[in-house]
Amino acid sequence: MILVIAEQRDGKLNRATWETIAAAQQVAGTAQQVAGNAQQLAGGMPITVAVLAAATAGVSQEVASASVAEVLVGEHAALDPYTPDAYAAACRAVIESTSPTYVLLPHTYQTRDFAPLLAASIRKPLITDVTGINGTGSDAIFVRPMFQGKLAAQVKPQGGTPALVTRQSGGFRADAA
Repeated sequence: MILVIAEQRDGKLNRATWETIAAAQQVAGTAQQVAGNAQQLAGGMPITVAVLAAATAGVSQEVASASVAEVLVGEHAALDPYTPDAYAAACRAVIESTSPTYVLLPHTYQTRDFAPLLAASIRKPLITDVTGINGTGSDAIFVRPMFQGKLAAQVKPQGGTPALVTRQSGGFRADAA
């Protein structure tokens, strides 16, 4: 299972979340198949999206419109306003309860703030700034820029599951989710 941590602010879903869901679909090995006007996902690992905030009603309904297996909601007053400690603790609880293979996050300032803390607290690898994905499922290899974009590294996470992966904005199409 792939877990996507959605990012929202003031009840509005961050566009980078849609790009992250599209990246998760690529890792999962799902393909959008269009039959008439209906779209359905074929094959692949299930994708779960977690929406964490003090109030999630509108955002969780918006995420539910995506082709994902499940939307988890974590509401708590400690998540508003955002603090890295509270957000990392909430993400850790979701990760421990779902046992995903990968945790995908949008690479935003907020994620850059709490993701290293989260990775250290669960003692799992963190791959940042992913711009591409080769392969699917547990065989996925993540492509990320190095040396200010002069080189691209292909990274395979080590150290067991889950691996935390942040994907760079613009690397995946939001409308593909």
